[in-house]
Amino acid sequence: MELVCTVQKRLGTFSLQADFQVQGAKAGIFGPSGSGKSTLMLLLAGLLKPDAGRISLGETVLYDHAAGINLAPEQRRIGVVFQHARLFPHLNVRKNLLYGYLRTAKEQRCIDPQEIIRVLRLEHLLERGVNLLSGGERQRVALGCTVLSCPRLILMDEPLTGLDEQLKLQIIPYLNEVSAAFGLPLLFISHSLLEMRLMTEQVLLVEAGRVKELTSTEILAKKLWGSGR
Repeated sequence: MELVCTVQKRLGTFSLQADFQVQGAKAGIFGPSGSGKSTLMLLLAGLLKPDAGRISLGETVLYDHAAGINLAPEQRRIGVVFQHARLFPHLNVRKNLLYGYLRTAKEQRCIDPQEIIRVLRLEHLLERGVNLLSGGERQRVALGCTVLSCPRLILMDEPLTGLDEQLKLQIIPYLNEVSAAFGLPLLFISHSLLEMRLMTEQVLLVEAGRVKELTSTEILAKKLWGSGR
């Protein structure tokens, strides 16, 4: 992943200004609630249009205000896993998993559905209705749906919020295994320093609508824990 972003966005009285470049397989966006993390995620995914600036992923320009470029979300090939799993309630697990895959161009299908089903331990759930799944199972299915759309980058917007600590410790190995097994870069968004340490190698620190710095996760943890935050 080589993500370069310089954008501005105003929403009412809130203003976001982000200027950063991040490389590597697993990075995080860390900051308190209301700092602008989710707004930044929406801008990257194409679900919200910046007021100005430029975003590129590798050699692909996703947004360039000056050049009049603003790729639609489906053209960006960025998968999003939200805090609350967004599944089709009328479809079973198998059909949810294959929904995005079957709508992905054949030349872009780089992942075997059976392999992601195996990695996420979903074999016994395939015929089950999604309304009958536990919270952890729903998040695993949501992750599988995103991966099978064969994205170039996965954005994870606080996907563990609302899960108890035991479920979090069950889900995190799946997230790490998926990233490693399929070579998919992750941008993990959270306000939990523990989740950041378990999921990322480097972190963008966001405060009050500004990206303050890019640093290693361990350095950030030592700094914040040392300051009592």
